[in-house]
Amino acid sequence: MSVTEAGIGVESHAFSPDDYQAMLAEVREHLPLFLAPAASERHDPVGDVEGLTGLHPEDLRRVIATHLCLSEAVSAFIGTLPQGLRRPVMSSVRPREVTQAVRGPVDWSATVRARAGSGADPTLFVVRPGRRIFDTPENRAVAWALRELEVAALRALRLVAGAGPSGTEVGWQARLSEVLFTVRRAWRVEWLREVTPQRPDARTLQRLAATRSAFYRVHVGRVVRTLLAAQQPSAQALVKTLCERYFVPDKAWRLFEVMVALRLARAFAHAAGGPRLARLLVGADGTDPYARYQLHDGDQVQLVYQGWPAAPGASRRWMVAKRHGFHPGFSQPDLTIRRTGAQADCIVLELKATRSPSYLGAGLSQLLGYLSDRADLFGPTPAGWLVAPASDAFRDAAPVPGDPLWVVSADEVASAAVARLGAA
Repeated sequence: MSVTEAGIGVESHAFSPDDYQAMLAEVREHLPLFLAPAASERHDPVGDVEGLTGLHPEDLRRVIATHLCLSEAVSAFIGTLPQGLRRPVMSSVRPREVTQAVRGPVDWSATVRARAGSGADPTLFVVRPGRRIFDTPENRAVAWALRELEVAALRALRLVAGAGPSGTEVGWQARLSEVLFTVRRAWRVEWLREVTPQRPDARTLQRLAATRSAFYRVHVGRVVRTLLAAQQPSAQALVKTLCERYFVPDKAWRLFEVMVALRLARAFAHAAGGPRLARLLVGADGTDPYARYQLHDGDQVQLVYQGWPAAPGASRRWMVAKRHGFHPGFSQPDLTIRRTGAQADCIVLELKATRSPSYLGAGLSQLLGYLSDRADLFGPTPAGWLVAPASDAFRDAAPVPGDPLWVVSADEVASAAVARLGAA
């Protein structure tokens, strides 16, 4: 049984549960270090995650929305929402009305003045009837939370729309649909229609914390704080989100790729001496490196995920296709490591999360295509490395001088890359 990744088969059971948990633990431990302010010239955890994982910004928003809608705070809020809306927080006002029908307490001093100004009409009264007001800061926070949750639920449902019958995400669909259904049903409550949604500020949070209603104090307050935090997630929150909602077991190849990318980054950071780090996970996109290091001799090493490094050369595929008037699609290796400067060199890596020889063979064919497509990037000895989990599907062997292809395990690739590029 296999799933498809970019048209290339990926073995769905390449990793045992223990393998998966070990990879998850490694990424959970090391990814926050690369998202920290000290690791970047510009601290942008969301942009950094997009660069490392290759996630489109909208896809990342969907992952965050899914994690949000499935959180304990949202589940508790949704569970208590129907009952909570039946006992809303409200305030009252007593506007002055001049009338001949007494409905409400009479303001006698105002009544005397009103009669004096109208020819001493004894039928005039000034009354102050009480009116309930639902448009309070607490209820504006409820309306804002409902609006945010409706958007998040719709976004999250798009993420899981293509989930297979045995996929992890399929179990989330019912819970996400319940969030959306409950929120939309809440908008039918008559008094809520009078309320204008408003993003809660510090004063509103204080009012929620001080109210006697457990619904507002506990559930509304908690879900509001959760929603606010999701708008500017911390590095730790993003890592938690990715580990729980993106690196799902049936898509372990995602986790494998990020694990290898982090191993390479750590190895080159160590080789460069740490402080010579020039850039790390600063919103990498396309040809931008997700990590860049300054070596002792002044050369630079760039790590690019899901793309080619920026270089003056052109793709042979694009040149031929343009000549014949068609679009050939993108040539996109999994990882590229490039050294620029006096000792320029380049390695292109194809990652295969598999223990199947046939899939490994397909990876070698891809590498040959990459090496030919961008021959301008490589020196006299091109390097196309196939990286896979260590297994019986292949045996370890030293690279053959002059041969551009090599198969290396994920456990050895980082040290081999450092040695190849002379960064050690």
